[in-house]
Amino acid sequence: MLKKIKPKNADRIFLAATFTLLIFGLFVLSSASHIVGDKKFGDPDFYLKAQLLKGVLIGIAGFLFFLKMPLSVLKKYSFLFLVFSIGLMILIFIPRLGIIHGGSTRWLNIGPFVFQPSEILKLSFIIYLASWMELRSKQIRAFSNGLLPFLIIVGIIGILLMMQPNIGTFGVIAFSAAAMYFAAGGKKSHLFFLVLISIIAFFTFIYLKPYATQRFLVFLNPQNDMLGAAYQINQSLTAIGVGGLTGIGLSQNLISAYLPESIGDSIFAVLAEKLGLLGVSFSLALYLTFGIFGYRIAFKSQDRFSKFLVIGITSWILAQSFINIAAISGLAPLTGIPLPFMSYGSSSLVTSLIGVGIIANISRHT
Repeated sequence: MLKKIKPKNADRIFLAATFTLLIFGLFVLSSASHIVGDKKFGDPDFYLKAQLLKGVLIGIAGFLFFLKMPLSVLKKYSFLFLVFSIGLMILIFIPRLGIIHGGSTRWLNIGPFVFQPSEILKLSFIIYLASWMELRSKQIRAFSNGLLPFLIIVGIIGILLMMQPNIGTFGVIAFSAAAMYFAAGGKKSHLFFLVLISIIAFFTFIYLKPYATQRFLVFLNPQNDMLGAAYQINQSLTAIGVGGLTGIGLSQNLISAYLPESIGDSIFAVLAEKLGLLGVSFSLALYLTFGIFGYRIAFKSQDRFSKFLVIGITSWILAQSFINIAAISGLAPLTGIPLPFMSYGSSSLVTSLIGVGIIANISRHT
């Protein structure tokens, strides 16, 4: 039996990296949203204020709540959390509730609240999967009782996300789930099988969805249709190149003023333009520190549920960061997912801070 450890302070380096990233991201967002806010609302600080009120304020409250919540509560109600988030995902397909933007139905409008249920799904699915894997720890290496039900669970989530469609979020969830599966003791021989299924699913999606086909072709040849489908990636690459070593400064705007989704999934290009390689390196160092100390907390955890949970949340933040940065840098097809702690969007920021609160909670008992 494990010796019960008296709660202590949360991991300070992990929290320092996270909140430095959050504050740094707010400075970048403020600069990126200045022109957009003034043009749309007559208020240069409109998006910064909204991020502070709807994202940071609610997110910090969620962080503090989950920092103190007994982990046994998360485990006990993990299935109900998942069912609730799946219910929200289904609601977006109901007329007048779901909001269509950019050809995707990802936002839910309930009264005064507009949010992305897929962000809640990420967290609830990881919590449920951690509980599920703890119960099946002795069966995880078997195909029929381990890999097969794991694929079925991930597949159900994938179908819901593909209906939006939202392949970027599914990629993040699939990577996080795979990291948890192998941390739970999954066979290395199953890795090839998972990779094969992922490749088949990816190209099937590209084949069935014309917009995905277009994005993939743009990824292969970004010089084609530079004023059309390839406009965003070319503007992003130009902004990254303009930044040079030190950037043009937070108060200056060149390419980023004409960059699509400059406060959303393209914010990394704005960061590169305004702060250059030094700013990019600083942000990457923060994400790297977040990952190192996140996984460190996982492997020092007292129980398997906590270990799997921290691995899932840390992998989710890192995978989403990598996919966003790779897409904006031309190393992967554009996906439309936000950069954690930097992109504008309260749904992503709140769930990310709640995830950080859970990791910090677990670090108090390591």
